[in-house]
Amino acid sequence: MRRRRSRVLTTTGCAAAALVVALAAPAPLTLDGPLLDLLVWARAAATTAPASAPEPVAVVAVDQASLERAELAQHPRALFAPVWARLIEALAAAGARSVGFDLLFTYSANRLSPDFDRPFLEALASHRDRVVLARSSRSIPAPPFLAALDADDHALGLVELVTDADGVHRRVRRAHQAATTEEVPSFAAAVLARAGRSAMPGTVLLTPRRHPEAMPTYALADVLRCAERSPAALARAFGGRIVLVGSTLPDEDRKLSSARFLKAVPDGATLDPCGLRRLGASSPASASVPGVHLHAIAIDAVVRGDLTRRAPSVLVAILTALVAGAGALIALTQAPWRTTGLVLIGAAGLFAVATGALARNVWIPLALPLVGLVAAPAVAHVVRYLVEERTRRRIELAFGRYLSPHIVDQLAASSAALRLGGERREISVMFADLSGFTALSARVSPEVLTRMTNEYLAHIVAAVEDTGGYVDKFIGDAVMAIWGAPAVDAEHAVHAVRAALDATCRIEAARRAAAARGEAGFSVKIGINSGPTVIGNVGTERRFNYTAVGETVNVASRLEGAPPVYGCAIVVGEGTATRAQHAIVFRELDRVRVKGREAPLTIFEPLTERAEADDAVAARRQRYEAALRDYRAMRFVEAAAAWSALDDGPAAAMAERAAALASSPPPPPWDGVWTFTGK
Repeated sequence: MRRRRSRVLTTTGCAAAALVVALAAPAPLTLDGPLLDLLVWARAAATTAPASAPEPVAVVAVDQASLERAELAQHPRALFAPVWARLIEALAAAGARSVGFDLLFTYSANRLSPDFDRPFLEALASHRDRVVLARSSRSIPAPPFLAALDADDHALGLVELVTDADGVHRRVRRAHQAATTEEVPSFAAAVLARAGRSAMPGTVLLTPRRHPEAMPTYALADVLRCAERSPAALARAFGGRIVLVGSTLPDEDRKLSSARFLKAVPDGATLDPCGLRRLGASSPASASVPGVHLHAIAIDAVVRGDLTRRAPSVLVAILTALVAGAGALIALTQAPWRTTGLVLIGAAGLFAVATGALARNVWIPLALPLVGLVAAPAVAHVVRYLVEERTRRRIELAFGRYLSPHIVDQLAASSAALRLGGERREISVMFADLSGFTALSARVSPEVLTRMTNEYLAHIVAAVEDTGGYVDKFIGDAVMAIWGAPAVDAEHAVHAVRAALDATCRIEAARRAAAARGEAGFSVKIGINSGPTVIGNVGTERRFNYTAVGETVNVASRLEGAPPVYGCAIVVGEGTATRAQHAIVFRELDRVRVKGREAPLTIFEPLTERAEADDAVAARRQRYEAALRDYRAMRFVEAAAAWSALDDGPAAAMAERAAALASSPPPPPWDGVWTFTGK
C-alpha cells in the first residue's frame, strides 16, 4: 500500500508539473517585466559596481539651471543653433568619439533670418563623421541640417523607444521597421556606429547596475563655460567618450524603465578649474528618468560588453518543471499551511538564484517558474481531494449510517482511533425509551410497528444531534445518547436536558397528530445522569464499540424507568441538575435507592428554561418542595393535601404515596428514601 501510494504521488507530481508548464507557458510574459525590475533592484542592492570601472558614455543635459543662465536665457530653444554649434566644436576639440543629439531639429531659424543657422550648419558639416541627429517615426530634421550632414545611413537615429505591455521601457532595439518597409537604425545604434564601437545586438536589455543618472552627466551651461575657461578640463571629462545631448527637464521626455526601483543619485563633485560638476538625479522623487539616459545606458552596455542575455527557453521550462514537481509533491504530502510556507521559501529561493544569475548577466524570466511553483500545489491539492478526500467521504458515507459522525471523522482522519482503550471524562448520558411499544406490537403488523418506531426514534435523534449530542446506540425501542464525547462539551448537562425537553415536545406533537388521524402513537420516558465516565473503544481487538461505561451510565439507565412512577416524562440525577441549574429550572422529586447502588440518589424533574420561568413556575416548585419537606418529616397527611392541591403528575403520584403512608406509617427512624423497584 505504501509503495502504491508513493507511485501515485510521484505520478501525480510529474503530471501536475507537466500540466502547469503546458498551460502556463504563454501566460506569464506580462509578469516577467515587473519581476525583471525587481531583480535589477535586488542585484543593485546586493552588489556594488567597481569604483574604477571605465565610463565610456557621458550626457550633456539641457536642464532648467542651464536655461536660466544669462548666456542661454536670452534665446528661445528654437533659436539655439549658435549654442549647438559651440557645443559641437567644444566636444570635438575635447576628443569626444561621437555626439548624438536626442533632440528633434525640425525647424530651421533661417526662415526668420538668413544664415542664422550657419554656425550650426558649418559645425555639422565639419564633424559629420561623428554627429548623429534624432528623428522620429513621423518627422526628420529640417532640410538644411540634413544637407549639412550629407546624410548617410547613420547620420540619423530613431529616438522612439518601444514599451512593454505595462508601459515600462526595458529594451532598446538596434533598428525599427519604417513605413516604407526599410529598417531605420535606432538612435543608440547610429551613435555607436559613428563612434566606431562594437556592433549593437538586435535588442539590448536595460538592466543597469546603478541608477541611469549616475552616468557622467553635465549641465549644458557648465560645458560651454568650461570650453572657454579650461579646454583641458573639458578634455578630461569627454575625451574618448560617446556623448549624448538631451533634455532632463522634469516635464519633458521622461520614461519609466526597468531601473524604476533603483536609488536616485545626488550631485557629484565639481571638476576644477572650470566648475564642471557631475549632476545627480534630475527628479529624485520620480521613478522616471530622462529618455536620453535610456539610450545612454544601452550604448554603455554595448561598449562595456556588459550585455544581459535571456536564459534559454529550454532552461526556463526545465526549471519550471522541477519547481512545479517539487511543489506538487509537497502539496500531496504536507498540510496546507506548511505547503504555503514551503512555497514562499521556494519563491524566495528562486528570486535569489535569479538575482545571482543577473549579477552574471543572465536573466532568468521568473514568471513561468513562479506560476508553476504556485499552480502545481493547487493542482495537486485538487488531485489530493479527488483521490484521498473521495476515499474519506466514501468511508464517512458508508459508516455514517452506523456510527456517530464524530466517530466517523476520527476514523477518517487517523487510524489511531481504531484502538482499544478509553479516557476518563465528565459527560452526560441519556436513556430514552418509547412507552407503549409492547402493547402496540400486539395490535399492528411488524412492518407498521417498525415504521412507527423509526419515525418516533427519529424525533429523539434529531433532538440529540441538534444539541451536539452523539447517539451511542439503539436498544430496541430505546436510545442511548451522550454529550461531552467524542466532542468535548463544557455545557453537556445543559444540552442533554434541552434535548430531553425538545424530544418530549416532538414526540407529544407526533402522538397528538396520530391520535387526530385515529392512529396509535408513542410517548417517551427519559432518564439523564451526569458525572465522570470512562469513554472510549470497548470490546475485543477484532470487534469493538465506542461507548461510555461506569456508574454514571448505570444510574442513567436506572433513571429511565422512573418517569412512569412519578407521572412525568423526564427524570435527572443530582449531577445533571447541579451542572445545569444555571440554565434550567428543576424541582426536586424525591430521594430514591436504585438497583445496584446502596447510596440513595436525589432525583429531579426539569421544568423549563430559566430564561422562560415565571412566577407560576416558581410557586409550583416551592409548593411541591414544601410538601416534600412535610413528607420527609413524616407529616404524611399534610404532604398528601399539599400535593393534591398542585394537580400535576409528580404531585399526584407523591400524594397517593403519602396517603398510603399516612394509613400505614413506616416504623421510625425513617430516612425518607424510596426504594425504586424498576429496572
